[in-house]
Amino acid sequence: MKNIYLLLLIIPLVFSCQNKTTSDNDIARLTRGTVNIMDESAEKFVSLDSKIELLADSLTIAEGPLWLSKSNSLIFTQVQLNKVYRWSEEDGLSLYIDPSGYTGIVPAEEDGILGSNGMALNSDGELILAQHGDRRVAKLVGWDADNPTFETVAGSYEGKLFNSPNDLAFADNGDMYFTDPPYGFGFEKLLTSTLKEQPVNGVYKLSASGEISLLVDDITLPNGIALSPDNKTLYVNCSDVEYPFITKFDITDNGIENRSIFFDGSELVKTSEGWFDGLKVHSSGVVFSTGPGGVFIITPEGKHLATIGTTSNALNCAFGDDEKYLYITAFDYLARVKLN
Repeated sequence: MKNIYLLLLIIPLVFSCQNKTTSDNDIARLTRGTVNIMDESAEKFVSLDSKIELLADSLTIAEGPLWLSKSNSLIFTQVQLNKVYRWSEEDGLSLYIDPSGYTGIVPAEEDGILGSNGMALNSDGELILAQHGDRRVAKLVGWDADNPTFETVAGSYEGKLFNSPNDLAFADNGDMYFTDPPYGFGFEKLLTSTLKEQPVNGVYKLSASGEISLLVDDITLPNGIALSPDNKTLYVNCSDVEYPFITKFDITDNGIENRSIFFDGSELVKTSEGWFDGLKVHSSGVVFSTGPGGVFIITPEGKHLATIGTTSNALNCAFGDDEKYLYITAFDYLARVKLN
């Protein structure tokens, strides 16, 4: 895993940047990155002249984007700052939840990455967050002035605290799938934290009835997770640059089966910076996954159609209303691409 350690030396440099935001007036015409087309069928979604529009700049580990239709806005987390922010066309950027991922209910590493990461709405429209610092999946139950309150949805497995839940996705039947890598312990103690209780970095399912089951125990650093539109396929990203794969599974009544490599990025990591992090699935079944060099557009059969190239490591993505825009959170900025 030597490549991981090289990344660990580079990544902390980003944290030294101050959290600044750029006003809508300043960034109205700015773009970052370019689109690379590998197959003409990609033009159903993007084209060579698609613009990657900058929405907010100088962020600190922007992650977990989620579109809120009721408020016509996007929320996302700055994991290192332990805060969730809201962006809208009308109001620009504003603070939304503080703190977002660490409230002090469990021990945490002093230099850990403690904020929330992936977010999703459950069937009742409630906000569910993967909280690194509190080492749980939690539900936002209210605000008291500036003090949010959370309720634990999943906090342990077999009597042991989770590492730091990272990303999550809901099935139509209410089952929740989530990943649990150790990133919340911080990059310096990623592999050595004495706070780690789980023997694995797992992929879990919380059934709608409340039962937690461990589905996968051998993906080194499971990260982004998503389901196909028909809820028959589960996709899991591995953010270990020595195992740069997107893995897929068939979802069954009893769990998962028929594991296979959906996309192999081993050649791409040799020439481009980054790793497989967050991913989302379009209503067509096409996968939009962050990876080395940007956001990959991949058919359900695993064919690479295009890459939305970013100038900073792309960490996650989300679709807006009617899938008109793809929003991208990178290490230090928020951007969007209008889809065809």
